[in-house]
Order: sequence, then structure tokens, then C-alpha cells
Amino acid sequence: MYYSEKTVVFYDGKFVKAKQVNCSPFAQTMHYGYGIFEGLRSYQTSNGVAVFKAKAHFERMKYAAQRLSIPLNYSVQDLENIAYDLLDQNNFKDAYIRPLLFCPDNMRLSSKGEAILFMGAWKWPRYLGDNILSTCISSIERPNPKSCPIDAKISGLYVSSIMATNEAHSKKYDEAIMLDQNGNVAQAPGANIFYEKDGELFTPATGHILAGITRQVIMNLAKEKEIKVTEKMISPQELLQADAVMFTGTAVEVALVGAIDGVKFKKNIKHSKCAELADAYADLVHSAYEPAYTII
Repeated sequence: MYYSEKTVVFYDGKFVKAKQVNCSPFAQTMHYGYGIFEGLRSYQTSNGVAVFKAKAHFERMKYAAQRLSIPLNYSVQDLENIAYDLLDQNNFKDAYIRPLLFCPDNMRLSSKGEAILFMGAWKWPRYLGDNILSTCISSIERPNPKSCPIDAKISGLYVSSIMATNEAHSKKYDEAIMLDQNGNVAQAPGANIFYEKDGELFTPATGHILAGITRQVIMNLAKEKEIKVTEKMISPQELLQADAVMFTGTAVEVALVGAIDGVKFKKNIKHSKCAELADAYADLVHSAYEPAYTII
């Protein structure tokens, strides 16, 4: 699914065939989750292939590396260039791009100041599909912000996300909604969350969530459409009283939620502000005029 005999990836300073990459079982990241990653999407536009918000994603990756004291010896522009070269070498247009910065052999609980950059790409449909989602409140909490920087995509933080999704699937739901350490709504395992009430949008405040790049794009689109957005602490009970709910994220794009714990929302989701913003987002990412694009 992720690569074939012909797939080219970027690994440790050069482009190689994916099948040629060998990762040591003694890599520190493999044992302890001490690494960082990003997720980006490219789209075919009327003026060429474009990576959406590439600069913002790679700036966040640089920030995460700095927070964890993992060396990332590439500039943001270098990383953008690698991403576009990767798309070109694989002849990809609409694709998902995954950079990973991982630490090599080291069994100690201290860093050695060494890291390897990997970047791959593949064709990946919307992560949660196109159907209206059935979700549940998870018993698995979002990591405490005092334990690790939660405003970065740190590999080890996603163990709880996998556990939450597995729990949801075991109960026959499509996806989970995770709470924070205080019992407030945080986010989905791999996406941010918004709810609609009386024509306005609400989303969890920063501090206990990954403030996603797609989340900010949706907030900007809402402003353009004069839809009020409020960031605040949200209780599960408040969320259940919503008119409509949506998830946002690079892999997810915009996913509409139809029910939580079997409770269906009052509004027809297809006629909601959430659906309107989902359409606006789809238009934006395929636009050649989005200012964050570099066109190839």
C-alpha cells in the first residue's frame, strides 16, 4: 500500500528505492518513541501540483526537533524542496507526504545528538473516508501537556491515539473522541474537533491539544464566511448538545460526524456550517491561488 518496487523515498541525505531502506532494530525511536514526524498533502491544481501549507508544516517540524533536542540539519526550504523532488520522482500529484526524523542506535534514556531524516509519499484517500462518522467518547485520555510537548507531532505520543481508535473500533464506532486530563474534550486521535451550535462554531482551546494547521485554515475560512468561532474548554455534555460536529486534519481533511455514543445531532449535517466549510476546504486545497503554495 505504501510503496512498490518502483517507489523512491528520501533517506539519510539521498533519494533511494524504498525497498533498499534498512532501519536498525536498535534505533532509539523504535524502542522509546523518541522521534518526530509530520504529515502533508499535495494536490493537483489548475496551475500544477502543490503541497498545501508546506512551510507551516515544516516550520512545526523544526520547532518539534528543537523542543526535543533532536538535530534536524535541513532548513524549511530544504525540506520543501525534498518534498517536491519526492513527488516528481514518483510522478505523484494528489499524495500524502510523511517526513520522519528518527534517532539511530541508542539503548540509553538520553540523546546522542544524532538523527536520520526519512521522507516518503504515497497515494492515500481521506483517512476517515467520505461517510458520516459514528464516534464515541474514549476512556483513553490525551497525554498531559506537563509530560511532553503536545504541540508537536512526537512519535511516542500517538500510542494513546492508537489505543483510543482500537477501543472505538472494538465498540463498532468509526473513531474516538479523546478527553484531556481534566475531563474536557481535547481532539480525535488524529484530528482536531469543532462543533456547531446555533450557527456558530466552537473548538477546544489550545494548551491541551495539537493546534493543527488544518484547524487554523478552517478558522480562517469561517472568518471569511462571517461564521463566529470560539475557542474554549468544552465538556462532553456540551458536545453532545451540538447541532453538528466535524474533525479536521491533513490526513482527515474535513470529516463530518453524525453521532457520539449513539446520540445523533439535531441538524442535518449536510445542511450545516460544518458541511459548508468542508466544501470550502476542498475548493481551497485545489486552488492555484492559495498563497502558501509553491507550484511545480
